[in-house]
Amino acid sequence: MDVNKLVNSGVAQIEPYVFGKPKEDIERKYNISDTVKMNSNENPWGVPVAALEQAEKMLPRSNVYPEASNRILREKVAGIFSVKPGNVFLGSGADEVIYYLAMGFLNDNDEIVIPGVTFPIYEIAAKIMRAKIITSSMDGFGIDLDDMLNKITERTKMLAVCNPNNPTGLALDKNEIYSFIDKVPSEVLIIMDEAYMEFADPGRFPDSIAKFKEGRENLFVIRTLSKAYGLAGFRVGYGVGDERIIEILNRIKLPFNISVVSQYAAYGAMNDKKFIKSTVENTIAGREALYSALESMGLSYLKSSTNFILIDVAYDCEVVTEALMKKGVIVRSAKNYGAPTSIRVTIGTKEQNSRFVRCLADVLKEIGGA
Repeated sequence: MDVNKLVNSGVAQIEPYVFGKPKEDIERKYNISDTVKMNSNENPWGVPVAALEQAEKMLPRSNVYPEASNRILREKVAGIFSVKPGNVFLGSGADEVIYYLAMGFLNDNDEIVIPGVTFPIYEIAAKIMRAKIITSSMDGFGIDLDDMLNKITERTKMLAVCNPNNPTGLALDKNEIYSFIDKVPSEVLIIMDEAYMEFADPGRFPDSIAKFKEGRENLFVIRTLSKAYGLAGFRVGYGVGDERIIEILNRIKLPFNISVVSQYAAYGAMNDKKFIKSTVENTIAGREALYSALESMGLSYLKSSTNFILIDVAYDCEVVTEALMKKGVIVRSAKNYGAPTSIRVTIGTKEQNSRFVRCLADVLKEIGGA
């Protein structure tokens, strides 16, 4: 059997997504222990107690399929944003929501406009559907919204905007976003991915869901509980948008796409405002402390609106990443994002951040003296 003759032509174009290396793999590879995982933008302060309590209650019911429409959690999200439950779609992480949007709305050779440096899942999902990827220019490391608008043609079906952007950490100002949304033709679907919005400056960050509620039917806003809410392992994300879009997504989603345990963990997490507030405050404090440390080392970095920082280490980032892993600090190489001398590091606890800074200083000294 020649698998290459059978494969979906869109899938044949895809470079596999590069996942953050697991802690266990690094410890086994280098025969080390007590590693610090700072490569996947997870919450270093754990899981909200309220989420764990709700999850534990539902464990005995894991022999029964979850309610297929995710009704209780949809109603919870709808209540938070004062929308109808029919305006809410739940996915196994934000990634699944992105996949279903591509499956539901992209046909062969339809165009999707994606910034030159951004989250790669948009491109992967679009290629599966054999859509044509149109790459918009970057303004330095920032997303150039004007160029995205200029790339729209009669074949454009979708735009994907990650705000704040991954892997840069940069956020677009609310006035820029509002102006952009108003200029996009109504027949083009705007995917506004706000996975890291909790860490951004609330005074500058757009209220995209309010913009949708004002009548922008082609605006679909995605958020996740993997970052600030500490539920990366539970896999819960959601989208808010027009009921007609949600109806299409419901046609194709897996019948029981979120486990009953995950649904109730998410419900509990959304009630734990104290945990979210603490996470955001600690993240911002850690971010500022890392800025100071990086400046004292003479390193360039991008001012972040997320729980990670993109740092130019001035050497081959693969070499630096490997050297840090050998010291038990796992960070992300940004080479795949077109930044060959940059690493992306998740903001951790005070102790984790200090260890990262010490090890990075040692690694750069070792490389520089080689």
